Amino acid sequence: MSAARRECPLPAFFHFDFFPNFIIVTQRLSSAKAGVVVIGCCVGITGIGFTIPSLILLSGAIVLLFLLLLAGAYDKRPLNQIFFLEADTHDIPNAPDNLCHWTLYNYCDSRDGKNYNCRPNNAAYPLLPQRNFGTETNIPRDFIRSPGRYFYLSRFLYAFYVIDLFFALLALFAALLATCFRVAGYFAAAASVFGLFCMSFSAAIMTACYVLGQRAFRDDGRFARVGAKAFAFTWTCVVLFFLSGLMLALGLLKKRRNTDRTHPSRTRYSGLASRMRGSRHSPIDSGCAEKEYISGVGGGHGNKQSSYERLGRSGTGLGSRGASGDASSQRRLNTEYQPNNPPMVVN
Repeated sequence: MSAARRECPLPAFFHFDFFPNFIIVTQRLSSAKAGVVVIGCCVGITGIGFTIPSLILLSGAIVLLFLLLLAGAYDKRPLNQIFFLEADTHDIPNAPDNLCHWTLYNYCDSRDGKNYNCRPNNAAYPLLPQRNFGTETNIPRDFIRSPGRYFYLSRFLYAFYVIDLFFALLALFAALLATCFRVAGYFAAAASVFGLFCMSFSAAIMTACYVLGQRAFRDDGRFARVGAKAFAFTWTCVVLFFLSGLMLALGLLKKRRNTDRTHPSRTRYSGLASRMRGSRHSPIDSGCAEKEYISGVGGGHGNKQSSYERLGRSGTGLGSRGASGDASSQRRLNTEYQPNNPPMVVN
């Protein structure tokens, strides 16, 4: 039971001896103060660690990424409130009469600042008005001069959002396992770091693409603005990935320090010291030297150091090969220097 509790430690409020004291405290406090105590315990006063906050942060990032990826696919709240660019297209053929909203799947009309009457869904929908509306009449000039820039930036954005969602789900699943397995914590931290890089790249692509589109419409004398919710959700995901990776890294460091305190023999320095002691005193050499010493005492050579003992001790300074001992050389030494026939020592 103790070993299982060390591998997967439980928070203090899960231990049986915690509940009687907690009941007494809650009975003496008012309901508001008891709620504060419960919230304090859940936040981490009782040592809940860094895994739970990282799970909450990753869950928030996953929810925001789903909202970004589904915006424009349905005309229902809250998805109809998310768009990436709003621009005036009143005199462009085949375009909405007043304002147009661009999403990752299509373009929509605007009604009360929300998406309305969205066109058929098409994943990775490009921000390219001449292609969206099928005409170059009254299209802002920057879209005509640099069509590839807007086309590829808006298309790659959808792919990177999908990659971000994959890393977020992977990190969440690994963080759940990290409550009991340290190896899963390393996977969760690595997935959060990779997700942070991809999410930062997605935010940079989105900002560059739609800010340039906003500038192109404004340079043509039209009203345009970027979608506040889409930008806020994207950059919030960047912050959530960063904080979750930081929490997971701090949790791993804390577990490592706790392990070093409870198991000092498993630390890096103690392991190095044990290997050094093993290299200085080989088991084979020390055993043979002890045997020779005992035989020498029985034969009247207790005050003299045998040549076999000197040879065995000198062999320990030959590096790693001498420390480990060669089996053939040990057998040869045993045959040459028998305990019954000790070598003669000249006084």
